[in-house]
Amino acid sequence: MLIVFCMAITIWWGIERHKSYAWVLQDMLGIAFSISLIKNIRLPNLKVCTMLLVLLLIYDIFFVFITPLFSANKSIMVEVATGGGNKEQLPMVVKVPRFSKEALAVCLRPYSILGFGDILVPALYIGFCHSFDIMTNTPCKIYYLATTIAYGVGLFITFVMLFVMQQGQPALLYLVPCTLITGYVIGWLRGDLKKLWTGQMIPDAAAQNDNNDSEDEIYNSEGLTRRLMGNEN
Repeated sequence: MLIVFCMAITIWWGIERHKSYAWVLQDMLGIAFSISLIKNIRLPNLKVCTMLLVLLLIYDIFFVFITPLFSANKSIMVEVATGGGNKEQLPMVVKVPRFSKEALAVCLRPYSILGFGDILVPALYIGFCHSFDIMTNTPCKIYYLATTIAYGVGLFITFVMLFVMQQGQPALLYLVPCTLITGYVIGWLRGDLKKLWTGQMIPDAAAQNDNNDSEDEIYNSEGLTRRLMGNEN
């Protein structure tokens, strides 16, 4: 039943994608896709998170700010996200119509858009922080809470820069530093950086076995000593 419903929404969007309300269907598909991906993918440690976020940050900056220098002053990333001069565009963004053109006239487009990459890349890192909170029993899930707030701050800065610069912005330029630096600072203050970096959320099984073996040896040694002393008496 769920598969039929999902296929129906997809087909409905494909047929009605040029209608004024089609953004609702597109956002439903985009949000469902994002939740599914975040649920099924887990990053193992802070090292992988850092590499992924930094490399995609460079990628985002390159295609938004650098490509216009040698592509007729057009950003490839913005052209793909908005469909360029064509009416067709890939459903790879979350769209929200601007209901007040006067307040948001700077964007020069009928919709405000946020690419899936700007949602999923930080979300995978925040998901790792949430897993670390659960596995290490951190108070108030501080890593998850702090990085989520940092994401909101980064998104707010993105919209401010849209207003200031009056052109499309690579959201990861603001989202990545806000979320990543927040996690690093809290990890440093709490002394968890090594665990975060290596992903050592739970004690290693081999180390636990070694500790158990050592405890058994101590117990057996004490028992043997007591028996020998009893025989001597």
